[in-house]
Amino acid sequence: MPLRRRRVWVPLVFILILLAIAGTLYLRRQAAPEAARLLPESDAVLYFNLKPIRMATDFASKPLIHEPEYDEFVNESGFQFERDLDEAAVAVHPPEINALSPSSPRERRFSEIFVGRFDSTKLTHYLHKLATNVERYADTDVFLIPHEGRSVRVAILSFDTVAVSNTADPVNMKGMIDRFHQIARPFSGPSLLRDYYKSVPFGSTAWAILRLVTPDGQAVTLPLPGGIGFGLPKGTVTVASLRYVGSIQFKAEAFAPSEQEAKTLNDSAKTFLQLFHSIESHTQPSGPDPDVKAFFDSISVEQKDSRVILAADLPRGFIKKIVSEAPATVSQPPAPAPKQAPEKQRKKKK
Repeated sequence: MPLRRRRVWVPLVFILILLAIAGTLYLRRQAAPEAARLLPESDAVLYFNLKPIRMATDFASKPLIHEPEYDEFVNESGFQFERDLDEAAVAVHPPEINALSPSSPRERRFSEIFVGRFDSTKLTHYLHKLATNVERYADTDVFLIPHEGRSVRVAILSFDTVAVSNTADPVNMKGMIDRFHQIARPFSGPSLLRDYYKSVPFGSTAWAILRLVTPDGQAVTLPLPGGIGFGLPKGTVTVASLRYVGSIQFKAEAFAPSEQEAKTLNDSAKTFLQLFHSIESHTQPSGPDPDVKAFFDSISVEQKDSRVILAADLPRGFIKKIVSEAPATVSQPPAPAPKQAPEKQRKKKK
């Protein structure tokens, strides 16, 4: 009897273990990238994975002319964005008032997570040089760097992860540090990510989830070529993505508040495409570039209930033209690197 029971239980336990492993892998596959899960609440979440791009192109080895400020940043921090950055996740916050210039227009603020290869010693020394103050939170140094009338907070979370935020409220930086220590939770992160990441196509190397509104709470109008404004219904959430499957697939899925508003958006998008094709045929009598034409011919728009889906294929030739025509000069990096900060620091020390 005991032997018979053992024969039953051994395969059963083995099957349960396999199911547990499969379930874990499935959940991990459905979870958003770790960098994005660290971000705070925001109006939009953007994510870029540069590793596939670097592997498929000569992006990192392409000779570039650097501006002096960028060269100084690379030499002192040991970090070169086109060579060392693997992933970037960005949270777009509502516009804030600049405390030093309250009458100036409000500007959107950002929180970012950068993942890559960092020289922690050189980067720490560089941040100490720029910072006017260093706060300590959850065993992490938070560097306060003055930039354009506000403080930019920078924290080195690990040997390969850095957090940055230029919001006035320090809670956004503190939240990123807290979530970094709770990263085992695969479905954490801002509400936009939790609610809409499932709509990001699997294998996307770049994607964005957006619910943008103006300071007075109105929907955002997207500026398009030719001075045309493309308005989105208030409350619309858009999920846009890029992924490579032989060609690069672009997909934008707009979740409108109602089916009727989705119909209005769908009709507007189709009208714009017809207008664009008409302008293109009149401005290029000799015929458009074949790759550019293939891209615009591939654009499709369809409505599914309260969703409007725009899809297009970017041919490899089209991408090569964009890369080859890109400027060969790299300006100073998006990470805060104001030159005046060290001078102010030296004056204080005198």
